[in-house]
Amino acid sequence: MRTNNMKTTLITLTCLMALTACDSANQMIDKAQETANQKVETLQTKLETIDINGINLDLLKQSPELAAQLTESINQALQVDLTNLTEVEAVKAKVANAYACLVEVSSQTTAEQVMNTLLQNISNAEVATLIDTVVNQTSTTMACVK
Repeated sequence: MRTNNMKTTLITLTCLMALTACDSANQMIDKAQETANQKVETLQTKLETIDINGINLDLLKQSPELAAQLTESINQALQVDLTNLTEVEAVKAKVANAYACLVEVSSQTTAEQVMNTLLQNISNAEVATLIDTVVNQTSTTMACVK
C-alpha cells in the first residue's frame, strides 16, 4: 500500500513539475515574441527611402559612383542598430567618407547643401542627428577613399 502511495505521489509531482516547466517555457516564448515584435516595429520606423534624384544636382548626375556611395551610407545609417556601438562607428566612418568624397568633387558649400537636403528627408531624429554630427565633425582635409 505504501509503495502505491509513493508511486502516486511521485507521478503527481512529476506531472506538476512538467506542467510548471511548460508554463515557464510558454512565458519565455511570449516574452521572446514580444521582444521580436518590438524590434521589427523599431526597424520598420527606421527604414525610409531617400530620393537622391530629388536633389537634382549636376554633380551627382555626373558622378553616379558618388551618388551610390552617398545613398548607401545614408541607407546604412537609417538601418543601423543605434545600441550597437561598433555598427554605429562603422556607419559614421562611411558617412564621413561619403561626405569627404562629395566635398572633393564639389565644394564644402555644395556638400553641405546636399547633406541638408538629405537630412530634410529623414524623419528619424536620432539618425538625422547622427548624420548631422558626422558631417559637422568631418574635416575638409579628410581624404576621400573610393
